[in-house]
Amino acid sequence: MATTLKNRKFLALLLTALLVTYVLPFPLINGFLQDYSRLKQIRERMLRENEAIVCHNVFDVNPDFFGSHGMECNDEYYRPDERTATVDGLTVYQDTYYEYLKAKRNLQRELRAFVLFVIFAFLTLLGFSYAMVDLAVGLSEGNEKRPLESILSGLRSIPALVASEILVFIVMILVLMLLAIPIAVLGPFGGFVAGLIASPAFALVVPAYYFTKKIGPVGEIWGVVKGNPGGYFTLGLGLAVLETLTVLGYGTYFGIGTLLLMLMVGGLRYLLGSLGALWVYLDTPLKENQEKRPSV
Repeated sequence: MATTLKNRKFLALLLTALLVTYVLPFPLINGFLQDYSRLKQIRERMLRENEAIVCHNVFDVNPDFFGSHGMECNDEYYRPDERTATVDGLTVYQDTYYEYLKAKRNLQRELRAFVLFVIFAFLTLLGFSYAMVDLAVGLSEGNEKRPLESILSGLRSIPALVASEILVFIVMILVLMLLAIPIAVLGPFGGFVAGLIASPAFALVVPAYYFTKKIGPVGEIWGVVKGNPGGYFTLGLGLAVLETLTVLGYGTYFGIGTLLLMLMVGGLRYLLGSLGALWVYLDTPLKENQEKRPSV
């Protein structure tokens, strides 16, 4: 794997994937990211304003009584005698409410472009991950391919990979439904655990399809879970951390820093989804009578 990471053709393929997946579409989603971050900030301010207004309304009923019992209210977000409005069960000031409505309308206008970006990023992730697996296997076998050949192989494989991902998604939904109660007990950490379980299955679709050409290689993935659970959940841990960073990155707008964060996380996601998944797949003990797989 270290040799593959040092290979110029593989690095050129990775840079091409990042350019196509993140850099080129960024101007189209820049507005959405700005509006989403702005809306999130306004929402947080609304929560604080509601808390301050409700606290002061209660306190003002009997200041002497509540004051003598140590009750204090936040004055930073309290503006007495200003008109308020109610939205989603929150009492906020009218100027904040109008600002919230404007940001929400702007976000809705940009939503279509972001949805198209998500679909595009999903398809390119599958195609380029397949291309990286194809190039890495070729390097390990001494059959060094041109990046363009691997990219074309990845493009041709996208329909089958999408079908495989959908079938694996259905299976993972059923698995997570069976584990719903123990996951729910974990509270906020439950979402991370769900990602730890499900994300490696989706990543393993690419190498499993590459070697078997089976649509929906659920059996192959289950074989990895049984034969190499350490590798499976280590891959899941890395992917779950990256997914958490992605959510946090989209929640706060840093201008060009947001693109840099997307490139950093996206680069790691590509490496884990291609070489990482390939290594876990190949490191799984083979069943009897299977041909020897290449080492990467």
